[in-house]
Amino acid sequence: MTDHTLHGNCEPCPACALRREALPVQSNAYGKITDHRHIFVECNECGGYGLKPIPVAEIIRRTCEEARRIYWPEFDRRIAG
Repeated sequence: MTDHTLHGNCEPCPACALRREALPVQSNAYGKITDHRHIFVECNECGGYGLKPIPVAEIIRRTCEEARRIYWPEFDRRIAG
């Protein structure tokens, strides 16, 4: 199941990124605010979360690819000597 609170289960929403780029530069007591990632914007793609869920099959594919890269048996043999 895709969960936006788990690392690696979502990707940044490109629609939100474009909307945030169009926001005017804001400032506070410390200076200009240039990081708009945490500002809520209306978005019909992701509902304003800023993240789009990755399909379960893609999460599994990426996890298997990472496991093959990290735990490859040949790599273990080379390290062992």
